[in-house]
Amino acid sequence: MNRRFVNTAWLAMLVSLGAHAHGPDSAYMGGPAEVVAAPNGALVNRKALQGLSAWAMNMPAEPVKVAEGVWQLVGHGLNSPVMIEGDDGLVVWDTGESVEEGRKLLADIRRISSKPVKAIIYSHSHYVNGASVLAEGKEVMVIGHPNLNANRQLGAAGSYFGELAPLQLARALGQFHVLLPKEGPDAPIVGAIYPSAASYVPVNRPVQDGETLTVAGVRLQFFTRYGSDTDDCVNVWLPDRKVALTNHFWPMMPNIYTPRGAKFRDPREWAEGLKLVRGLHPEVLLSTHARPVIGAERIQQSLTLYLDGLQYILDQTLRGALKGLGPDELRDFVRLPAHLAAFPNLSESYGELDWYAPYIYEYALGWFTGDAASLNPLPPRVEAEKIVAGFGGRDIVLAQARQALERREYAWAVQLANYLYRLDPQDPAVRKVKADAFRKLGQVTTASLARSFYLSQARALEGQLKLPLLLPPSVEQVKAADPGLFVDYQRVRLDPAKSSDADAMLRLEFSDAGGKAYGLHVRRGVAEFIDKPDAYARKADYTVRLDRETWARLYRGEIDIGQAMASGKAQGQGDAKGIERFFAMFDRFDPAANLLIPAARAVE
Repeated sequence: MNRRFVNTAWLAMLVSLGAHAHGPDSAYMGGPAEVVAAPNGALVNRKALQGLSAWAMNMPAEPVKVAEGVWQLVGHGLNSPVMIEGDDGLVVWDTGESVEEGRKLLADIRRISSKPVKAIIYSHSHYVNGASVLAEGKEVMVIGHPNLNANRQLGAAGSYFGELAPLQLARALGQFHVLLPKEGPDAPIVGAIYPSAASYVPVNRPVQDGETLTVAGVRLQFFTRYGSDTDDCVNVWLPDRKVALTNHFWPMMPNIYTPRGAKFRDPREWAEGLKLVRGLHPEVLLSTHARPVIGAERIQQSLTLYLDGLQYILDQTLRGALKGLGPDELRDFVRLPAHLAAFPNLSESYGELDWYAPYIYEYALGWFTGDAASLNPLPPRVEAEKIVAGFGGRDIVLAQARQALERREYAWAVQLANYLYRLDPQDPAVRKVKADAFRKLGQVTTASLARSFYLSQARALEGQLKLPLLLPPSVEQVKAADPGLFVDYQRVRLDPAKSSDADAMLRLEFSDAGGKAYGLHVRRGVAEFIDKPDAYARKADYTVRLDRETWARLYRGEIDIGQAMASGKAQGQGDAKGIERFFAMFDRFDPAANLLIPAARAVE
């Protein structure tokens, strides 16, 4: 290749576009960062380890008595449940993330009391999977937000569109350190949430905002109006003991945006939840993640600092937008003042401040930056072709990326490598530079979420692991839901090319759901979900009768409709080949590849 000189104008332009809040003082662009080894061998920014100091998981695994009859069960994982002793039984707030965690929590409880668990309270739709272990085979009152059971059906991914839950759950593997080795330079610095046996018990006593209950002689008041990272949070007030239980006060900066994607986490709502808790004037403050805070004055100060940090992020984002700044410029504009940045519970030990302003901006105003140049940007591949050509070709861009690595400008190295990666994602040299830059970014970041994504994707580029695109619902999850839910979700798998001339109606009848039936009407690239096919204006062309397990296996791609009918698990009415052609218009989930693949070739 002709190794022409690098066009300095191009270089200056690209640097100006570059890594946003990653200026020369940023660890991402050569700024100071002391990388040290954690006890498990993980190479990490020392500030990241310091930022974990406020997390309850870093306390010894020893129940902490915080008030008369109240203990916080710390040190086991990301969640720190609470045990409240009543006259003839116990109330437990949160249950851990698995059967294993539930057993550890129960062992802690039995060190304190032999009384039975009378009630379980879910703070929100996370940390509910040790519930049946704590119940010890007995029926218990399970208290939670009215939205919680429905959210659990979607895997608690916080989905605006339930159809996207498999994508969000796959991203969660990258977010929660599941794909990283347990020891060595790439090991996690916080507890990973590994897929494991769960014992969730559905809410059987939903509560309303302000409602009071007395359980085992313990007076409890519940507040359900305000969410934080989910829309099913329950704040609990023990008026006789002046103890508040909350999912609004975290040991790190409030994670307004999560990279796995979730429903909008409205800072205004989160702030109102903090004001609610502050207004109770608790003497003990217990959080789902944070260390206990004891003392009325200290609690007021802590809640106010946390509230101010959240309010500052929102207000300065909106102020910057009013100054004409777009989402990318806001990354640099919104910086916490020193007194807030110094508060341990506002550390960037989980997410990153840079993520939040663009998220708020785009929720409020959409993707248009105000600059008409953003209305019709080039497709990423076309942009990459022109950038690489402007630099002088592949070899020069690759050399520049390597030089950026040597200068510790890791964010710039990734950006340069990404232009080449878009043109040839299998290029070994490009994959290596991108992986090397990701690993360095993972080592210098203070945010555990960013570190997990960086290192997981570095290892994938090196061929050490395979990143799943999708994690579909299990057979049990599909069976547990009303069958109409996943019939409806099937419509987003329709291939418009294969259905461009179609006009066909399928009726699915479920033999083990009281004969409930649902339909899909495919019309030239669109599949309409029909809730009541027998009352629909169009008569079904095909009917398939099956049970929920067979439907679940079809939905997951474990079998196809031809196999289901041949085995007798599904009975078709109408032309069998027509039924197969109907299903062949839809993408099918490939369990081996963990992604959607084109449907099988249409049956002739």
